[in-house]
Amino acid sequence: MNRKIFYCLTVLVTSLSLSAETTFYGKLWITAEYENNNVTSESNLVSNASRIGFKGDLEAGNKLSVIYQLEYEVDPVDGTADESKGRSLKQRNSFMGLKGSYGTLFLGTHDTAFKKSVSKIDLFNDLASDIKNILHGENRMNDFVGFTTPTSERGLSATLNAIRGTEDLNNNKLGDHLSYSLNYRGENFYAAIALDSDVKGYDSTRYSIRIPRGIYNFGVIYQQSKKISTNKSDNGFVINASRKIGTKGELKIQLAESDMKLPEGRQSTYGYDYKLNEQFKIFFFYTDLSTSNFAKEKEVAAVGFELKFWHLILIFVTELSHKKFLIEVTRNTYEPEKNIIRVNK
Repeated sequence: MNRKIFYCLTVLVTSLSLSAETTFYGKLWITAEYENNNVTSESNLVSNASRIGFKGDLEAGNKLSVIYQLEYEVDPVDGTADESKGRSLKQRNSFMGLKGSYGTLFLGTHDTAFKKSVSKIDLFNDLASDIKNILHGENRMNDFVGFTTPTSERGLSATLNAIRGTEDLNNNKLGDHLSYSLNYRGENFYAAIALDSDVKGYDSTRYSIRIPRGIYNFGVIYQQSKKISTNKSDNGFVINASRKIGTKGELKIQLAESDMKLPEGRQSTYGYDYKLNEQFKIFFFYTDLSTSNFAKEKEVAAVGFELKFWHLILIFVTELSHKKFLIEVTRNTYEPEKNIIRVNK
């Protein structure tokens, strides 16, 4: 009964003027791993970029809304997400901006357009088999201004990032480093061209496609990178495929090869995901990283758990019988019986 009342009131207030919406969200992502690096072998529990955050938007009038996000990595395994600084929290994408019919402008800390262009293609992102082991360009940058166009009727959109340099006094202006992408999203096809200009010391171009076909998905990434200080260029590629098994399972395979980070670097990864529901899954993967540098070779076998959660808070401002009310609706995704409605005059 309480749940029915909550949803009826939610429908009622959503027909009135919405003032703000904030979501508290997070992901716990833990694996038990066995690693063999040709010298030693060990077993560990690993947190794979587990995170918590707040995000939302606020209506600003004139068909504009203020958007915001604060996201931090946490480590439920050992409590130190940022080991280099000994901190329990490590900043991830955190920004504020304006969104309107002409596009979205955002400022703060964010993944580059170059990195984002393949975020849905890398099948093992943030795990021990991430493509960052093989390719340059998986960067999250500070002092960041970004602009993304709306997606056109034909599925085209573009993103431009201007990043302030910090390397030296002659290279510390906003826009000294650029990252941009052109993206196409169709019903059964995704493609992107992305470029980095002097980002972390590299000029890079990345081409990527993703093709869903029924129960199958196929992805390809091809990249060229040049180290500016030495003018040395390298190429690299990633190819992958996945197949759904029933309604809850998925088999995955991903192959990557490049000399960018490791001489004769090759990474082969095989995995299986099993989703119990929308928020929770169990997964397995095995990855083999080989190179002519014997000391850098390793293989990892892992089993893990991933839990996603979110808690939606809606703030409404309306007027009934010439009296102003602030209606706050707190919706608990996992425990609906704990939903809360507060009306403040």
